[in-house]
Amino acid sequence: MKTLKKIFPLFFLFSIVFVLSSCEKEDGLKDGNTALKFKGVYNPNTQTKSSALNGIAIETFTINIGEIEFEFDDDNNNNGLTYSEITLRGPFELDLVKDGQGQVVTLINGLNLPETGYSEIEFEFDKNENPISALYKKTVLIEGTINGTPFIFFTDEEFEMEIEFEEPVDLSEVESAIIMVSFDVQALFDPAQGGIDISNAQDGNGNGIIEIYEDDPDGNEELAEKIEDRLDDIIEAFEDRWDD
Repeated sequence: MKTLKKIFPLFFLFSIVFVLSSCEKEDGLKDGNTALKFKGVYNPNTQTKSSALNGIAIETFTINIGEIEFEFDDDNNNNGLTYSEITLRGPFELDLVKDGQGQVVTLINGLNLPETGYSEIEFEFDKNENPISALYKKTVLIEGTINGTPFIFFTDEEFEMEIEFEEPVDLSEVESAIIMVSFDVQALFDPAQGGIDISNAQDGNGNGIIEIYEDDPDGNEELAEKIEDRLDDIIEAFEDRWDD
C-alpha cells in the first residue's frame, strides 16, 4: 500500500487537495471508492492579531452548491470508451463553520467515478430554493458577532468556480481518492490578508442585530457589496492561477 498526495496551490480562500491511495492496482479505481469533502478553515483561538483587534467572531458560515461537474480529458481514449461529463446536482448545503469552529463536511462518500483522466472540476454556488431552509433564497449565509453584537450577512449572488488541470488527474491506477476543497473563512474578514473589515458595520435600526445585505435596514449595503466583490475577486484570482 502506498499513498500519493497531489497538493494544488493555495490561493486566497480556496485550495484543493487530492489524496490518492494505491495498492499497485492493475484494474483501475474500485467502484464507489472516491470521497468528496469540504473544509471550513476557521479557528478563533488562532486568529490573526488584526482579526482579534477588529472584534469579529464567526459563529456559522453556510454555503449552497447547486451542482458540481467533472469533465474528462479529451485526449484520453479510456481503452476505447468515451464518457460524457458527470454532474452532481444539489442543492448541497454545507456548514463550513458551526458553533464557532471550522468543520470538515463529507458531501459524498463512495462516489463512483470512471477510471479515466479528469481535466476540470466546476462548482456552481447558487441560491437555495428550499423554503424551509435557513438558506432559502440565499447562496451564502454568515452569522457571528461584531464587538459582541450579533451580525448577519447573506447574499443571493451566484458564483461559479472552474478548476482546469494543466495535466489531467488520472484515477485509473489508484484504489481510492479523496477530493478535499478548503475554504479559508478566517481570511474573508481579515484586512491583513486582503479581507473586508466589517468592524464598523452599524445597527442602524437599533434592533440589536447588525444586518449586512442588499437593501438591509441598517445602512450596510455598501459593505455587503464589498464582501460580494471580494468573493468574486477571490474566485477569479484562483481560476487565473490555475490557468497559468
